[in-house]
Amino acid sequence: MRNRWRDVLIRIGLATLIAWIFATTSLPFIPAPQWFAYVQVPVVVFVFICYIGKLLIDTFFYDRYKP
Repeated sequence: MRNRWRDVLIRIGLATLIAWIFATTSLPFIPAPQWFAYVQVPVVVFVFICYIGKLLIDTFFYDRYKP
């Protein structure tokens, strides 16, 4: 049980780090238009929340039966 929680916390930490990097950095090689700043953070947050939800569902409802 503790291994599952440790794995979940590690994955959530990595997802948080990746989401923070994508939300705070801009694309240096592509000149971004003004609206890009208003779209970048909500898209990153939406994908982050979807990933955390999928991760929690996979953790709590994982089939533990092993024949």
